Amino acid sequence: MALTTSQAVRAGNGLGGRTHIMSVATGTDMEGVITEAMNEGFTIAAVEGTANGNHVAIQGTATPSITNAVLVVTFED
Repeated sequence: MALTTSQAVRAGNGLGGRTHIMSVATGTDMEGVITEAMNEGFTIAAVEGTANGNHVAIQGTATPSITNAVLVVTFED
């Protein structure tokens, strides 16, 4: 959910649940990263792009460990 002007700014606002932003290594097949994340039970919230060095946002309660992807930040609402 997006913030509205009537909401207070606080940690975790706007995404709902637990969202992890992963940085995908240059030269990595983004489809492989997405498939691995889904196989591990995560929901794909957003994909920046399919070129080298892009990011993917995944949702789920576990701490992700995806091949050739590094956890940048976790938002928890």
